[in-house]
Amino acid sequence: MKKKLAFFMAGLLCAVSFASCKPSDPSAKAGGEKGGSKMVIAISEDQEDFYRVAIAKYCGLHPETEVEIQVVPFIDNTPTEKTEKDKKAIKDMQVEIMAGKGPDVFLLDEDCQVLPDMMKSSYNGVFLDLNTVMEGLEGLPLNQTVLKAGEIDGKQYFLPLGYMLSGIAVEDGMLGGWEPSSGQPAEFLEEVASHTGVEGFPSEFWLKEYIPGLFGEPVLDYREESITFSKELQDFTELLAKEGRSLESAPELPNIVMLGHCMLASLEELIQRSFPSGIDVKFLPFPNGEGGINAQVNIFAAVRANSPHASQAGEFLTYLLSDEIQGSTGWKDFGNKQKFTAIPINNNGVIPAFQYRFTYGVEEYQEAAAKKAEELFQVTQQVTTARFCQYENSLIFKAIFMTSETSSVEEKLNNLKNELRFYFDE
Repeated sequence: MKKKLAFFMAGLLCAVSFASCKPSDPSAKAGGEKGGSKMVIAISEDQEDFYRVAIAKYCGLHPETEVEIQVVPFIDNTPTEKTEKDKKAIKDMQVEIMAGKGPDVFLLDEDCQVLPDMMKSSYNGVFLDLNTVMEGLEGLPLNQTVLKAGEIDGKQYFLPLGYMLSGIAVEDGMLGGWEPSSGQPAEFLEEVASHTGVEGFPSEFWLKEYIPGLFGEPVLDYREESITFSKELQDFTELLAKEGRSLESAPELPNIVMLGHCMLASLEELIQRSFPSGIDVKFLPFPNGEGGINAQVNIFAAVRANSPHASQAGEFLTYLLSDEIQGSTGWKDFGNKQKFTAIPINNNGVIPAFQYRFTYGVEEYQEAAAKKAEELFQVTQQVTTARFCQYENSLIFKAIFMTSETSSVEEKLNNLKNELRFYFDE
């Protein structure tokens, strides 16, 4: 059974390349005395540009702290010699971390994880309780619901830095003042399809990768050591698994989109094109089945439990949450390629972040961009639950949509549950 589970986990592994901060590299400049111990920060490749600038800013304020950066690149599982070497390197690093060694700070995202199951790693004591090294978290203008996604039994084992919301982008004219009424994801999808007169959605494939993340309740309950697939989750999975939902003639809108996705920016592109056309694009968030919206943490930070740089790490993470990096002033001098690609957990940063990404500084559409950014900010305030659920998402996607058996969704979910029975005893 463990060999089969390894298949599910293989796509989540990634590799690490080492690159010390050097004064000659302006994007990663660091100070510190020669020969002193360095604070090692592991960064996922997709967020590297942004965090190199952020780290350089921090080091400029704290020249006494010497930093080494480890870049954790994305692996697409292309069968190459480099891919195999990268996979081996990350397995070696996982062993190192479980032995209490490795990087001091992790700045990772959903697609590039050193540890595939953050929740289990938190329960296993891999990470430090950040409440012991970070002060004033409750005093910062953070989305408190999203912040609690990294909290277990009152301890903040990992720190959400950004999150995403799943939804549907629709031309305002197609709605005509209509609003969906269903609180269940499957019914919501069918309701929107019926009202807008479409049989399929162009990016429905992406939704299949985030099925558990739409719901507020987890599939894996670590406290109760149980695995549960709710009827609502099964209903929605069966809906997406239906054959015959051809997308060949699907119009561009309505479309399945991820607001704040660390890889995709389809909603941003639709909104950018809406300004010159005058066609307004609305975002309808998927309901979580509990009278609200579930946010999925897709960019996060953690600190190794026995790091000798714990206090500096806590200070550094507090700085990452500040207005200077995430907030109202945090988008200056970062450049077009060096953008933070999730919804900032700092509420002060949401509107300027979206306004910046909708216009890239072009003056002509600033007013329209500010209005749309405010509208989307109000959507983020509807979040009632938040989870880190990439492991669950990956398990369901691979078990249902990446297997060739003709079994029903119910049978495939039961097979997955059987494969995971040993999980809590590892």
